[in-house]
Amino acid sequence: MNDTLEKLEAIEEVLQQVIVTINGYEKKEVKIPEITIPDYKKELCDISVQLHELKQNRDNVLIDKLSQQIKQLDLTNQPVKQYRFLLFPETNQGQYYKIVFGRLIPWGILLTGLVFLFALAQKGLDVWRMQEYNQQADRYIKAWNYMNNHADSKLVRKRMDEAWEKANQ
Repeated sequence: MNDTLEKLEAIEEVLQQVIVTINGYEKKEVKIPEITIPDYKKELCDISVQLHELKQNRDNVLIDKLSQQIKQLDLTNQPVKQYRFLLFPETNQGQYYKIVFGRLIPWGILLTGLVFLFALAQKGLDVWRMQEYNQQADRYIKAWNYMNNHADSKLVRKRMDEAWEKANQ
C-alpha cells in the first residue's frame, strides 16, 4: 500500500512539472514573419502598353527584333556535345592502375595462355587419333598380305580379290 502511495505521489510530481512547462509555452508569444508581396502593377501596365503597340504596329518591326533576340539567346545556350574515348580516367588514377595492372592484364595473359594450351592439346589429340588410325590400318594391310601370301588354294585368293574389289567400290 505504501508503494502505491509513493508511486502516486511521484506521478503527481511529474504531472505538476508537465503543467508548469505547458503554461510556460502558453505565455510565450508566437511571432509570425510578415510576408511582403511586391507590387507589379507598373510592370504589368508597361507590358500591356507594349502589347497594344505591337497589335497596332503593322510593320512587324518589333516582332522581328524580338525574334532576332530569341534566336541569339537560343544560339548562346546550346550545350557542346563531346564524344571522348578515355583510356585512363581523369580522376582516381591510382585505383584504375591497380585494377588494370593488378587484375586485368594478368587474367588476360592467363586466359590467352589457356586458349593457346587448349588449341595445342586439340591438335595433339588429332595427331594421336591419326596415328592410331594409321597403326590399325597397317595391321589390317599386314594381315591381308599374310592371308593372301599363305593361301593354299586359288579359290581363297579369288574370293579375297573379290572382297578387295567390293571394298574399293
